[in-house]
Amino acid sequence: MNKLLLCGALFTGLSTHSQTTLFQDNFEAGGGNWTLNGGSGLNQWVINSEYVDNSGFGLVADTPDEPAGVTNGPNSAYLHIYNTQACGFGICNASFDTGSSSNQSATLTPIGTTGFTNVTLTFIYLCDGASGSAYGIVEYSTDGGGTWTAASGQYSGVSTWTNASIALPAFDNAPALKFRFRWQNGNTGNDPAFAIDEVKITGTPGAGATVGTGAITTTTYCSNTTANISVPFTVTGTINSGNVYTAQLSNSAGSFAAPTAIGTLSSTATGSLSISATIPSGLPAGNGYRIRVDASNPATTGTDNGMNLTVAAPPTINATPFPVNGTICAGNSATITASGANTYTWSPAGSLSSSTGSTVTATPSATQVYTVSGIDANGCSNSTTITITVESCAGLEEASFGDFELYPNPASEKLNLNFGELKGIQSVSVLDLSGRTVLSEKVFSNTINIHSLESGKYFLVIEHEAGRSAKAFVKH
Repeated sequence: MNKLLLCGALFTGLSTHSQTTLFQDNFEAGGGNWTLNGGSGLNQWVINSEYVDNSGFGLVADTPDEPAGVTNGPNSAYLHIYNTQACGFGICNASFDTGSSSNQSATLTPIGTTGFTNVTLTFIYLCDGASGSAYGIVEYSTDGGGTWTAASGQYSGVSTWTNASIALPAFDNAPALKFRFRWQNGNTGNDPAFAIDEVKITGTPGAGATVGTGAITTTTYCSNTTANISVPFTVTGTINSGNVYTAQLSNSAGSFAAPTAIGTLSSTATGSLSISATIPSGLPAGNGYRIRVDASNPATTGTDNGMNLTVAAPPTINATPFPVNGTICAGNSATITASGANTYTWSPAGSLSSSTGSTVTATPSATQVYTVSGIDANGCSNSTTITITVESCAGLEEASFGDFELYPNPASEKLNLNFGELKGIQSVSVLDLSGRTVLSEKVFSNTINIHSLESGKYFLVIEHEAGRSAKAFVKH
């Protein structure tokens, strides 16, 4: 069985000020402070004092003894990964099976660090494994375990007990800070697996600071525009030189795991303050956004604004012409109906019956592109364009020589004709707006089937003994 130990970047150079121990566990009392496993795979976390292969076959290497100074060392109780199946054969030390891909966590109960800075997690560990395939990692959460963030790089390639120390600003002044050791392995790597002991969390006590973000008066924003806002906040306690307050925007679910900085204020002032901030455009639509203000010195995570904010998608504006193909004869009009918003503005307005309203009449003298902008109930806007094409209609005129009737108009399937005073019918044709014949009747009757025509405006032309007569009609 190949094995893996995850070992990662070591953080050193921490504050030398007096530290207070906030939590300490050498696992001699068991795992009451930890929630183990719950992930996937047969390689899981366990707390025991097994260091050797008791199978009698020498299948895995013995786990190295702990260094001097460890409580009950060199073979004290410790937290480590083991192969649950192999343990049944006496192999219960820090080893793993590469044949079982695993992803398991050991999660510490929440620790309060309010009023403490320079909060530091230290521990000793082993982890050989294989880089990128079988490794360990340390993660933290400041929202009760809803979001986990890596506090270290991958731990691997370490086969002797090694000290680790991690300090991040996010650890400071946290009401409920959680840590977890996570093991992940694929199909390669060497023992020992990830093993942990002598876990300690310390911090520097002090007045520190608290930051409370106030209410945001505007609660709805548009995803396609930026918005300038003022973020009020209140600070109590001590703020150090060089401090920067930063207004941060969460994601649409309210998580600050990867916040967006929307404004800053370089200040050591306390009391009631505000930051000029900008809600950026291009945000995903959602109704769970929050804003908070953090301080950099001392590192302090502020409370959020206490109310969900909405980023709304812009409306989709549609413009529908009648005739439906948007083509009219010179001197005629088209009707354009907009939809998708609550109010509308049209331009250019010169050849329109109105510059507002959802429906306008357009009478352009030449082909014209119109723009309609709409605003929805959220105050978000968008626009679209539509082209009304003007044709000469090949010089057709209605009722040139004699009158007749056609109905219904508009029609979708058939036109009924009453030839009236027309005599000597020679042909009945349907022309489109360009003057092209699209339908011709060889047998003259009082009904013409127009089912095959596309929707739009047409002319019905009758050639008769007195000349030519024409009427316009609309095909739905």
